[in-house]
Amino acid sequence: MKFYELSHIGEFHVNHNEDFLVSEEAGKDRHLIAVMDGCSSGTDSHFASTLIGKLLRKIAKQESYEEFAKNVTKNLKDQLEQVSLKLFEELSNINRQLDLRSDEILSTLILGIIDIKSSIAEIVIIGDGMIHVNGKNIEYENDNKPDYIGYHLNMDKNLWYQTRTKKLTVNKIEDLTISTDGIHTFKNFDGKSYDDIEQIEIMSKFFEDKSELENTNKLKKTLIEIKNQYGLMPSDDLTMIRIVNE
Repeated sequence: MKFYELSHIGEFHVNHNEDFLVSEEAGKDRHLIAVMDGCSSGTDSHFASTLIGKLLRKIAKQESYEEFAKNVTKNLKDQLEQVSLKLFEELSNINRQLDLRSDEILSTLILGIIDIKSSIAEIVIIGDGMIHVNGKNIEYENDNKPDYIGYHLNMDKNLWYQTRTKKLTVNKIEDLTISTDGIHTFKNFDGKSYDDIEQIEIMSKFFEDKSELENTNKLKKTLIEIKNQYGLMPSDDLTMIRIVNE
């Protein structure tokens, strides 16, 4: 499997990229991927997405160590649930310790764990975003009102996981991308004339194009090509992780 990453600050943002991504080993044949999108109308939106990302990196390392120490590989769905509940616990504790306001910890999250050997992925969606699975785009949105994890930190964690999240199983990864909703915000900012391109073609260039798979910066190159040929750049932050199973 080949992994490609992109995180780019949107043209409407000046100080911070409010997105964040994580791509970490979570066991010998397990890989954790995640993209976060901080709420632009919140306070210090980059903080929430970065905090969630840092916690997930720590949890992924703990998962690797636990598998090594116990010499036991978890069921994939169980592992995703346990990672999600650990994140909820730690986020809730930090929220209390720092006495954060509700608008300081708002971020969407798409979190997945991949079993490299079987090419299976289990994914949980919290808020909104886009997932591309083997040629099909799946949109997760809630009338532009994401159900952030930060809204529910006083809930029972198990009840939250069962009732406030969406889940997706990918039984055979061929081409998988998880992306924040910045993919929908490409616009022309210089007023010059360029070739035309449809939104669906933009997504195809990022999610489906199979050229230059040997280039680990493939997604960044695609972004530059869209700017140069079509004069378009995302107004919102854009973050994605793509996995191609050759």
